[in-house]
Amino acid sequence: MRLSLCKTVIYLIAMVLLLTSFKIITPKEDIIKLNYQNDETPTYYQIIDMYKKLDSVSKNAKLIEYGLTDVGKPLHLFVITDDADFDPKSIHEKGKTVVIINNGIHPGEPCGIDASLQFANDILINKNNLKAVLENVVICIIPVYNIGGELNRSAYNRSAQIGPKECGFRGNAKNLDLNRDFCKCDTKNAKSFTEIFQIWQPEIFLDTHTTNGSDHQYTITLISPQPSSMQSIHENFLRKEMIPALYNKMKSTNYTLIPYVIPFKRSPENGIVSYVQTGKYSSGYTQLFNCLGFMTENHVYKSYNDRVRSAYSFIVSLVEYSNLNSDKIISNKERVDKAIENQKEFVLRYKLDTSKYSFINFKGYEAGQFRSPLTGLMRFGYDKTKPWEKEIKYFDYYIPEISVQKPEYYIVPQAWSEVIERLKMNNIAMKRLVKDTSLTVDVYYITNYEDGKRRYNGHFTHRNVETRTETQKIAYYKGDYVIKLNQKSNRYIIEMLEPKGEESFFVWNFFDSCLETREYFSSYGFEKNAINYLNEHPKFKAEFNKKRKEDKEFASNHRAQLAYIYHNTEWDEISYNRYPVARINEKLNLPIK
Repeated sequence: MRLSLCKTVIYLIAMVLLLTSFKIITPKEDIIKLNYQNDETPTYYQIIDMYKKLDSVSKNAKLIEYGLTDVGKPLHLFVITDDADFDPKSIHEKGKTVVIINNGIHPGEPCGIDASLQFANDILINKNNLKAVLENVVICIIPVYNIGGELNRSAYNRSAQIGPKECGFRGNAKNLDLNRDFCKCDTKNAKSFTEIFQIWQPEIFLDTHTTNGSDHQYTITLISPQPSSMQSIHENFLRKEMIPALYNKMKSTNYTLIPYVIPFKRSPENGIVSYVQTGKYSSGYTQLFNCLGFMTENHVYKSYNDRVRSAYSFIVSLVEYSNLNSDKIISNKERVDKAIENQKEFVLRYKLDTSKYSFINFKGYEAGQFRSPLTGLMRFGYDKTKPWEKEIKYFDYYIPEISVQKPEYYIVPQAWSEVIERLKMNNIAMKRLVKDTSLTVDVYYITNYEDGKRRYNGHFTHRNVETRTETQKIAYYKGDYVIKLNQKSNRYIIEMLEPKGEESFFVWNFFDSCLETREYFSSYGFEKNAINYLNEHPKFKAEFNKKRKEDKEFASNHRAQLAYIYHNTEWDEISYNRYPVARINEKLNLPIK
């Protein structure tokens, strides 16, 4: 729906109040009490109690419990609407944009927790402003995502951080980093988040963080969806409209926004680089479903008060933009969903295009080698007495490195129940074979991969995966799953089921048993059967004898000769290194329902 001129004027007045005075109005008394100005952030129980109080005093807000987290407590969602409608289906039918804001994924980075509470307090105080700001938008706030980490509170978490006085711990109740768990879903937290995400189907997502790294003059930085990795409709919208508009909106606040600072080389003076967010991260996961996923990264070296205020300013800017551009945001997502359904080729991995860049103004500090006041030794650092401002290169373009043509169908045997479970959680449409049948399919063989030398978030992930393809006739059974690639979730399906996908189920060890043999041969016991096989297959026997004649080392190695017979005949274990998910590249009349 379109804002009338009158509504637009009211709306703009509300925004001026929001962005200049930090509150929609200055109330006689806040609904809730926060103390970030004094370097304090609320505990988990205080946070939930505050949202319960906001719920109790406003018909426009509702605190909803979803599934459990690993620590045994439910994941909450606080929903704010202008019309007291809390039904996701009804909200979408009205043509409203859904914005989900996730906080406390790393509880040692709590500025988003306070900022979201302050935003909820301010927006609910004045109903006229609420109507103007949220006419076309519904706001869904996850108060604390990593509840286990939030409960593990200490003054000694986040060692490099300036405030707050106490904060939570990065790991969750299972000591996992939840911002590496979205596609693999090892935690109850991630499963409950998936439920929320799939029920509410947001167009916009924001995850609030704090970062360290390079030192510079900015309080808040932004990780936007990497445009090159998005479908072209979203890519153009992001580059030409939404991202520039968000940066411009933040200029009207006290907190200039800058892209997340990843130096092209050691110092930002050499340029900074954007990056492609993959499905293990919250914003990367949301983008697999054509949702625009953003991540704020407030600067660890700035005061806690400023970190909260800058996060607040960005939330206001994002909500304002989403409200004014709701029609286009929804229309774009619908068009992208349709395009993804019909897209033929998908990129599994990108690489930075260093030949393309833009210039941005950047305010930094002189970097170099300085003497440590602690050890007296030279170390890398920044001199805050020597600020600088200059134009630097911003590398924001990526090109495909590995791509794949989508098949007509994937077949996932029901034996791989953990994979099936995650596909179901993500509302992937699947049908099942109604009878045992043999099908001619294309299968991958894993020919090479590298394992991490250290465990990474509970796994030894596979990287630099190499494959070869064979066409085989394979027996499938009643109940095995068939996935047709005509879905708006095609990107998620392909990136998770293709073994070369950056965060695929294979990468995260869900199919590791296919990399093991279950039968082999003994040098003594196999010999008689090997002799019989050679006698029954004279052509193969001739090849075997030729190799013995030409290869002296082979001829002198009993075990090697038996292995040659074993691996080059029907004895060989055909399922060894065969990736279990098969592809069918043509339309078939399959026995499914």
